[in-house]
Amino acid sequence: MVQLGTLREELQNLTLKREELYATLQKIRVELETKRNELKKKREELNNLRNKLNEVRNEIKNIKNELKTLKEVFRNTLNNYKEISTNLRALNKVRGGNISIDEMRQRIEELEWKLITTPNLSPEEEKKIVNEISRLEQQIKAILSQHAKFGEMLEKYEELRKSLNELRSQINEKRSRLAALIQQLQALKEQRDKLKNEIATIIEDIKKLKTKRDEIKNEVTAIRASINEKKQQYQKMLSELRRIREERRRGEVQAFIEEKKKRVMEKLAKGERITLYELYLAYKDDETGGK
Repeated sequence: MVQLGTLREELQNLTLKREELYATLQKIRVELETKRNELKKKREELNNLRNKLNEVRNEIKNIKNELKTLKEVFRNTLNNYKEISTNLRALNKVRGGNISIDEMRQRIEELEWKLITTPNLSPEEEKKIVNEISRLEQQIKAILSQHAKFGEMLEKYEELRKSLNELRSQINEKRSRLAALIQQLQALKEQRDKLKNEIATIIEDIKKLKTKRDEIKNEVTAIRASINEKKQQYQKMLSELRRIREERRRGEVQAFIEEKKKRVMEKLAKGERITLYELYLAYKDDETGGK
């Protein structure tokens, strides 16, 4: 009985332990599900972040190409600007010579008047005056041409100056945008690295939970086997106990019958009156003992 009680207590303890492990397994399953959902969410965030990083990188690349083009245009425009500026200075010196156009025209009129009013001019003198008039007219024409060219150059000069200012403004704007994008890129990289670390931590937590779950499953399997073994032992002990009780009961019955039979035989020996039942006991085979 002591062994049976101990075995029953062990079975109860094992059953309680198994139920506790089942409860722990359920908690681990919930934790695993939570961690998996968190991992899925973090991976989606990381994927979106990587897409954003690619967008920013592409924009940085495009702006750098635009800046390169703008700088090339700026250099070419600046070279043209310097060239026209040099030409303008040169033309300005020519325009500002010793004799003005009005003075040249006045000189031409004087020479023409001399041709008209001076009698008896020799052919050499007349040719000289005509050549001088022609030279002055060519000089006036050249100066007027240079004036027109100066105006065109001056207009081009102003256009280039405006273009340079616009290009400077565009370059500065692109540089500001590039600096902001580089700063944004760095911030996104930091977020990406942080997410990677968080994901690595979650994955490690999931691994630990799985290991713990597997350990508990193994423990549950062992406890189940132990419960089954002890149940078999318990049933075996119960069967043995019932057998012993049955044998004891049979022994008690047989002893009772033997005692009754002895008393009946004593009565018969003394010639005392016996009942039919007592007679039956005296001569009946011991069926109980024979079973």
